[in-house]
Amino acid sequence: MPSCRDAILVPDDPGSEAEAIEVKVDKVVDGDGFMAKAWNGLSRKWIAQIPFRFAFIDAPELDQPCGPQSRAFLNHLIGGQGLKIFLIGKESTGFLPLDTYKRVLCMGFLTDHLQPGEISYYRNGACSSGRVRRARPIIRNIELEMVVNGWAWVVESYAFEREDEYFAAQDDARRDRRGLWALTDPEPPRLFKRRQRRLRTSEARQLRLL
Repeated sequence: MPSCRDAILVPDDPGSEAEAIEVKVDKVVDGDGFMAKAWNGLSRKWIAQIPFRFAFIDAPELDQPCGPQSRAFLNHLIGGQGLKIFLIGKESTGFLPLDTYKRVLCMGFLTDHLQPGEISYYRNGACSSGRVRRARPIIRNIELEMVVNGWAWVVESYAFEREDEYFAAQDDARRDRRGLWALTDPEPPRLFKRRQRRLRTSEARQLRLL
């Protein structure tokens, strides 16, 4: 029987499909970002090469430990797949769904079809396993799957409606030492990037003194 150390699914109910946008993933950039084409209902055509970033998770940078593994895990989940996304506005950008790099901020959901057999899943704050007795569709929360499988942190820079649920999933991954939590002291990307900026500034100052 699969244990919680296997890939864990996170069933979810994203709410009103009327607010969702349909996209097709072309390329996974890292553990929290991807390029996709989006369906424009007004012009009735696909708009290509749109950069998206998941709003409520932060994955390791590619040059950090576990960065490539995080990207590979996300690619395994959504590479080449169709997603339903919900745009997320931030107060810092006037509630526009864009980050400082002009990536579209979103939550993403994958409609999948479970086949009969054993699965591991996370629901209502608990990791468990069970048996699928008949094939059926399932909607999966991609952000939560990245967090509970240990390949991303929950963002801490701003509050959001489901943060208690997200942080509970992060605590579950940390307790079971999944993904990046197998490291002794994993460094969050925001601290890594801050340290890299300080290093570059220090190196630039030293060069000016030469």
